[in-house]
Amino acid sequence: MRFLLNLSAPARRGDENQSTTRNWMNLNLLRGQEGHARSLMKAVSWRMVGTVDTFTISFFVTGRVSIAGSIAAVEVVTKILIYYLHERVWAVLPWGQR
Repeated sequence: MRFLLNLSAPARRGDENQSTTRNWMNLNLLRGQEGHARSLMKAVSWRMVGTVDTFTISFFVTGRVSIAGSIAAVEVVTKILIYYLHERVWAVLPWGQR
């Protein structure tokens, strides 16, 4: 998502160095206070929350732990695959890219 990294206004003539500085400042702002490991752990914990939700709904609908567990197990794999494909599609779409 390159468009998120370039939030600065277009540079005027003679502002090449200033534009580069603005771009680096914006890049640092987008990095925030979190490291990659924290972001990864947040993604994993969110997936776990989603799987528990799927298990719970499946249990209430079916009334069987074994079926709910099977649905939740399949959901983990399919959601990861679908998310990956979703990201790849967005990677090739020109919309919002600079």
